[in-house]
Amino acid sequence: MRDDHIKKTIAVYDTMADAYAKKLNDYAPLPEREKFVTLLSSHAHILDVGCGPGRDAEFYVAKGFSVTGVDFSEKLLEIARRRVPHATFYKQDFRSLRFPKQSFDGVWACASLLHLKRHEVPMVLNKFFQLLKSGGVLFIMVKEGKGEADVAEELSSYLSRHFTYFQREELKRLLENTGFEIIEQYTYNEKDRRPDHRDLWWISSFSRKP
Repeated sequence: MRDDHIKKTIAVYDTMADAYAKKLNDYAPLPEREKFVTLLSSHAHILDVGCGPGRDAEFYVAKGFSVTGVDFSEKLLEIARRRVPHATFYKQDFRSLRFPKQSFDGVWACASLLHLKRHEVPMVLNKFFQLLKSGGVLFIMVKEGKGEADVAEELSSYLSRHFTYFQREELKRLLENTGFEIIEQYTYNEKDRRPDHRDLWWISSFSRKP
């Protein structure tokens, strides 16, 4: 692990893996998953970046897709492998993904890029671009806001994780500078979908490699 912020955040995930896996289903981005499916061809190969305990990988395998998941938490990967035996999982730092170019039809990065430092994001987006086939689709979900912060909350068992917050135009600019074409980008608040959830704004972004 090269950087302190990643090392500390992954240590939190390893510590709370079982409890986190149980809570995470309630936070699934249901509309986004359904839209992602419509943008892919049947039997597409999806890279799930920051796959955690396999929540979304399980959904996509059930839809008939081939799924490769990567995460840096060994404890979460152990859960994912048990939960989704028909997917393939690797322990990898997604700042240095080790796959051949044009390996995937879709990249699903749900609440994963937000753990990076801001200056690391362009490099990772460029890697996603290389890994996607022409016409491939990228989904990104990050928290809306400004700056960076270490945050402890109920979802993380009140252990602190590092977050970088984004603005919609900033994310759009980063994607377009990488070469992606924006399909759709919008914000939503968790409480609008689940009244018992956090008052927290997210950016959902769908884009395509030309």
